[in-house]
Amino acid sequence: MSTRSLVPLAASLCAGALAVLVHHFSDSDLVLLREHLNHPFALGVLACALMTWAALGLRRRWLRAAIIVLAGLGGSAALFVGLAAAALTTAEDVGYVDGPAPYRIRLQQSTAGLGPDTVTSLSVRKDDGLLSKEWHLGCFNDDDPNDAFDSIKWTGPSSIEIRVTDGRTFPITLNPTSGRPRTTATLNC
Repeated sequence: MSTRSLVPLAASLCAGALAVLVHHFSDSDLVLLREHLNHPFALGVLACALMTWAALGLRRRWLRAAIIVLAGLGGSAALFVGLAAAALTTAEDVGYVDGPAPYRIRLQQSTAGLGPDTVTSLSVRKDDGLLSKEWHLGCFNDDDPNDAFDSIKWTGPSSIEIRVTDGRTFPITLNPTSGRPRTTATLNC
């Protein structure tokens, strides 16, 4: 193996390790990690492409062909699974509700599986540059019209009230030091 082939091999191993690491820490509170680096399937495809590039420098044709075929199969599988996951789990931002600095609430909506139901997800974000954090507040599925999300408002510097369409309210308090919610609210999610 030539030294020129060692660079894509090392890059491939780094991309694969990053894909595994990002997938392992996908439930992190850090916004930067979750929103900008949480693409394990894309990193897997990149690792397979780099492995193919590295295999082109091998002298033994049978080994080169075997690695290229395996990397092609792995890259195709990662691309297919990644596209399927993106199609079934995409959520669009509906908006933000500003709170006392540095907090704000993020509202997202998505469809429930392949059905017509809408799922509203709420999270509270503490803006702090690269160390910004975000925590889950609640999830509401409108398959029962009474359980659909209606509104959310700040009732104090560390307290929030979520209302559903039938008038029920869910009070949530935040830890005053960290900003992490002490409770969450979920209906039919």
